[in-house]
Amino acid sequence: MHKWMLAWNLKNLLLELYLHAIFLFGSVCVVYSDCTPEHLAAIMNCSRQDRHTRNYDYMEGGDVRIRQLFSRTQWFLTVNDDGNINGTQDPTNCYSILEIRTVSEGGILAIKSIKSQYYIAMNKSGQLQGKRIYNENCNFKEVFLENYFNAYSSAKWTKNGKEMFIALSQKGRPLRGKKTRRQHIASHFIPMKCREEERRID
Repeated sequence: MHKWMLAWNLKNLLLELYLHAIFLFGSVCVVYSDCTPEHLAAIMNCSRQDRHTRNYDYMEGGDVRIRQLFSRTQWFLTVNDDGNINGTQDPTNCYSILEIRTVSEGGILAIKSIKSQYYIAMNKSGQLQGKRIYNENCNFKEVFLENYFNAYSSAKWTKNGKEMFIALSQKGRPLRGKKTRRQHIASHFIPMKCREEERRID
């Protein structure tokens, strides 16, 4: 009986792995078919095993980095063609490839999806939204946390004197800034390093 149960479980496990592989392959094909060669190059050059180096030099002089922001809640931050901000668990999603540009001293950044060309912005009420035209609502302060994650708070708006952060919930949905705190895992991100980080996007 024990051998039969072991064989049955192994058979089910192999079937699940096979179905998962088919689903993953299909997802990659669909996403890749919607990407330009430049987007594909950015995706293929992103190393999800390689954490970025904490280099403070980029904060001076308008440096540009190409990154994917991976939340501690296990979602990649995306900005789609309608300017909607969400999370995806597909690491090949074209909308997750972001341009992170230094706009002033002190770690003030602007974050833009390369594919959709929308900036991430936060309004006075703490709502995240995509903006086609850059303005002060698109400025975020990058905070290096003790746990090796980063957090991104609005450089313009606060709520009752408290910082409001970019955050993705456990379901991959953006949280209003007034509900976020620096210590919340929803506000913690790892910028996934891309080998083409020095590339400039026109």
